[in-house]
This record gives sequence, C-alpha cells and structure tokens, in this order.
Amino acid sequence: MAENTQIEHSISGDDGGNQRPSTGPSRLAGFTVFASVALPILAAYVVFYTGIGIPSDTVNQGELLKPAQQVAELDLIERDGQRINLSDEEPKWRYLIVADEKCAGECEKLLYTTRQVHIRLAEKAPRVERLLVTGEPLTELRHQDLASQHPLLRFSMADSQQVERWLADSDHAQLARPSVLLVDQNGFAMMVYNNRHTGNQILKDIKRLLKYSYEK
Repeated sequence: MAENTQIEHSISGDDGGNQRPSTGPSRLAGFTVFASVALPILAAYVVFYTGIGIPSDTVNQGELLKPAQQVAELDLIERDGQRINLSDEEPKWRYLIVADEKCAGECEKLLYTTRQVHIRLAEKAPRVERLLVTGEPLTELRHQDLASQHPLLRFSMADSQQVERWLADSDHAQLARPSVLLVDQNGFAMMVYNNRHTGNQILKDIKRLLKYSYEK
C-alpha cells in the first residue's frame, strides 16, 4: 500500500511544492518559427519595392513610380456618375489603364495585353482588377464594344488635368497615354507599364507581388 502511494506521488510530481513547467524554451521556439516565415516575406516585399539587393539586370520589369501615389486622392467616377472609393472596396491589386477619350489603337493593344495577363493568373485572378480610366465618358457604342471584349473590365473617368496634378510630384509627371498604373492592396499606385512592356514582363511582376503579399 505504501509502495502504491509512493508511485502515485512520483507520477503526479507532487512533492509538496507548486512547480510550474517552464514556458521559456517553447516561447523562443515559437518566435523562431514565426521569424523564419515572416522575415523572408517582408524582405522580399521590401526588395521588390526598392530594388535594393537585386542585380540591375533582374530588377522589376515595370517602372517604379516614385514616390508612390495614393489613388484615394484621385477622383475616379463610374459611368453612372458615382464616385469610386477603392478604400471602401475589397483590397485587391489593381491595374489603372489611363487612356484618352476614345481608347483606340494603342489603348486597345494595352487592354488586350492586360486582359491576357489577368487570364493567365488563373486561380489568383480574383485578387486582381482592371479599371479603364478615360478623361471623358466613352460613347455608348464604344463602351459596348469594349465591354463585350473585356467583360471583367471596369470603366471609369478622371479629369485629365487632375491626373496630371495628382502625378505632378512624381517621376512620371508627364504620363503618356495610354499607360498602366499598378496599384497595391493599400491603394498606392507604385509601378508604370506601357506598350513597350510585354505581357510576360507584366505577368512576372504581378505573380511575384501576389506570392509575397497576403490575401486580405
């Protein structure tokens, strides 16, 4: 009987004191695991935006917009006259295709390129959106024509002079039309493309950004 009692005390660890298991090593291990996952992602994100640490022949395919510009400062208007407030919408990566009033020729070419990029994103495509931005409303016939070719394209307007003022303090103050502005999930336009860039170049950048950014 005494032997059984001694065994029970030995198993329960009851030696008359209140001993608590140490949490120090487990906390350190948890922090190490978190750091091993988070730090590489953070570093990759910083490297992508700054180009620091990347050889000059492997820097981003697009042209960095310096400084990045907050799209919330730009009045984007839907065809029905309602203001687009992207900060109230689901966070996504967005392409603003800034064009002239008719969006013909070079604009159509850029629309096609960005559409193919969007399609090639496959299961990641819902994390990206395209918006056409014209200085004046498209005619109804032109709108229907483009909408039939680009069913996922959103149509918007922004005064051309306002766009120029919005970019005035950036290194793309004289933005050529058409051009594409890549907007991050926080609403900052941070990269510029045009028809000199291929679909593969645009796709390479957005795939890398989607890989190292969390789906919000």
